[in-house]
Amino acid sequence: MPSYLNTEPDLDEHESILEEYPSETYLVRSDDPDEEMPSFRFHTPARPTVDFSDEDRARLFGDLYIGLEGFRIKEGVGEKGIPVTVAAAGKAAIAAYMFSMWAMSPTEIAATLEVDRDRVLGYFDQIRSRAAEVVEAADETDSPPGEAG
Repeated sequence: MPSYLNTEPDLDEHESILEEYPSETYLVRSDDPDEEMPSFRFHTPARPTVDFSDEDRARLFGDLYIGLEGFRIKEGVGEKGIPVTVAAAGKAAIAAYMFSMWAMSPTEIAATLEVDRDRVLGYFDQIRSRAAEVVEAADETDSPPGEAG
């Protein structure tokens, strides 16, 4: 069902859509000439935007969000909190969240989750694969995935 809300991100002359996901969700790249490096913004309707300084972290967050078919992005989880949907999805989702939102390295995540670094990198691949499956399914049915709580 099409949305009648203005759900596309407002872009300035230095911004472009880097990735378009189902459910009117976008990853935006900003190449502000006053900044040394590009920045990235995850945009989805009716949720706060999430800003990143690293493209890999931004992309993994987008894949996590899409792979879980959405989750609540809210400030109430705290600086080191994890949304319930992410926590319930298991170690792969938790690792991806720790990498993208907490800026932890795969080595730090491995130590925290008591697994080896290669396992953490495998978790990231699982998240990317799941997101690709969700995008493919949405393309085939031409309907966006639902949004979990």
